[in-house]
Amino acid sequence: MTTDLTLERSRIVIFTIMIKARTGSISSGGALAPLDAFERAINMEGDRAVGHFRGLRLRSHFQPIYSPAHRRIVGHEALLRATDGGGAAVPPPQAFSTAQNDSELVFLDRLCRALHLHNYRCHGDGDTDPTWLFLNVSTQILSRHEAFGGFFAELLDWHNFPASRVVVEILEGAIPDLSLLSDAVAWYRDMGCLVALDDFGANASDIERIWRAGPDIVKLDRKVIAAAAHSAKARRVLPAVISLIHEAGSLALIEGVENPQQAAIALDCDIDLVQGFHFSRPAAEPLHRGDGGIAELMTIQTLASAEDGPCRSLEPYVTDFKRVAWQLREGSSMSAACAQLLARSRLDRCYLIDAAGVQIGASLLPPGRELTASRFAPMEGAAGANWSRKPYHYRALAQPGELQISRPYLSVANSRMCVTLSLALRVPEGLRVLCCDINWEDG
Repeated sequence: MTTDLTLERSRIVIFTIMIKARTGSISSGGALAPLDAFERAINMEGDRAVGHFRGLRLRSHFQPIYSPAHRRIVGHEALLRATDGGGAAVPPPQAFSTAQNDSELVFLDRLCRALHLHNYRCHGDGDTDPTWLFLNVSTQILSRHEAFGGFFAELLDWHNFPASRVVVEILEGAIPDLSLLSDAVAWYRDMGCLVALDDFGANASDIERIWRAGPDIVKLDRKVIAAAAHSAKARRVLPAVISLIHEAGSLALIEGVENPQQAAIALDCDIDLVQGFHFSRPAAEPLHRGDGGIAELMTIQTLASAEDGPCRSLEPYVTDFKRVAWQLREGSSMSAACAQLLARSRLDRCYLIDAAGVQIGASLLPPGRELTASRFAPMEGAAGANWSRKPYHYRALAQPGELQISRPYLSVANSRMCVTLSLALRVPEGLRVLCCDINWEDG
């Protein structure tokens, strides 16, 4: 073991000398660090590299990142664990605040990445089961990537670690200048790395930053899933946000998933990747086995959807709706066929659309209710409106005779959340799409 440790330490020293020889300084830009600074900053404890900086002890921890679809670990985020001389934990932002100038900040950033890469490489599964390594990069490095970027390429090359397995995390909002952000993304992508935009949604996030910079992955801040767990409105919006990320050409990752409720919400909104204490806590050695309980959670969700989900609450409406469709096929009038359905407590309106998407006549309202002045009053009257671009219309036409249930959305008719049942059927007058809106404020 002693021989192995000696060789490993020599390897680090040789690497340090190599970098110094090529760059002239380990800290590039600003005052030069002492020639032995990098060597003195790293110690080996067993096969694990430990860093030292201004009285702090720096270690690597790794938190798994899972793909729900694959039900396995596909990556790990490298996390800094710093302690002071008394063994008390020091949060990473506080650890980085101990750097007294730009040169020290660059040095510390490089030191952390060197530690993470060494420790991940030593405890990874190698190329037999490759996973991504997510690495955070300081804003100072990002904003001056051309001056400081050479070190990282050398580091990857020295460890024979493919750049394609590295995901560089850029803190959303850390680089206000969109052009500079795009340049930084392009720089690391040209190196062969993937790029993730981190903490999206934490503050005043700008969706333009996604489609302009084009990150490979967008990490939604933990505040997003926490809000979805406490707010029905946030829960409804989340799938749309993820869909927008997908349409911009990026994968979506929800981080900070801490309990079963949040995990169920995350898995229910077409998310690509998940991360959080609920699935696995960070550890000194990367975890490479297990699904984080995703398979069991999906089974529970399936049972819940079948036994007590939203579709079950719609069963009486679905039964009446199908009866309406049958009566229309038999030649009944719209008002006669819809009478029983319109008596349901949450039924908002029924209407008929032709194959071109144009509504035939006015909507039928429950007995005793008339058109009211909602906040969208100018859009209340719908006779002749064209709904051809609505999913409930074109999906019904694509599958004639098959019931369609929309996701909850804001109705322009009454300014409330609703879901729409729709079904394409052939009546004596031709092909029609029968629709009914159901209030979903408490759905």
